[in-house]
Amino acid sequence: MSDQPASPNPSYVDSYMPPSSTPSSTPASTWTPVSDPAVNPPVTPMMPPAAVPDPAPAIEPVRPSMPDFTQPNPNPAPTPPPVAAAPAVVDSQTLEDQNIFDLLGVVDATEAEKEAFLDELQQVIWEDFLENDVELLLTEAEMAELKTVMGDKNSNDLEQQEKIVIYLEKLVPDLEEIMLEKALELKADMVKERITSMKEFFATQPEKLTSVDKAEGLISEDQWRTAADTLNSLS
Repeated sequence: MSDQPASPNPSYVDSYMPPSSTPSSTPASTWTPVSDPAVNPPVTPMMPPAAVPDPAPAIEPVRPSMPDFTQPNPNPAPTPPPVAAAPAVVDSQTLEDQNIFDLLGVVDATEAEKEAFLDELQQVIWEDFLENDVELLLTEAEMAELKTVMGDKNSNDLEQQEKIVIYLEKLVPDLEEIMLEKALELKADMVKERITSMKEFFATQPEKLTSVDKAEGLISEDQWRTAADTLNSLS
């Protein structure tokens, strides 16, 4: 894509650009009608069915809680059931409620490519946290213990990440909030990189360059959704 982020100074954003191939169609949600008792009366079993034990829950590796880049706030308030003819809700302008692919103008990537890209973003955040933040949060003795826990394994190793998270959660109560803040910072940086790239691309097209400048101004006012719509209209 012509509007991919590009920065003259290498940063932890540069190696992680969104994919760009044809997306798979999103399946429509399905609805299963409830049987009409008048048509299909319920059948009372002769004997109560045997109790079936719940399957054991799948054990997944512990990992720092990451926000979903494609969905609204990862900790939303409970949503009431929809009401017929309810007025439309104004779309949120906050950064955390924006889909990262909308912000970056990615419209032609497959679901597999999007998933891989999101995994890369999470890994970038995790590695940046270990490299630049964790030492500021721990004492010298705690840092020495962390290095023992980390061992010589690569930071991509899920078993190692699990051990690190378990250790850090005992020492850093707000670990989840820190990771969320870092994720939003990366999200904002990528959009700003996109704007820089588009300014260069449309340097000889004053009308489009004006729209890019408008989007940049909207971002400074935290109008992220409108800014993204403005940029995407130029694609």
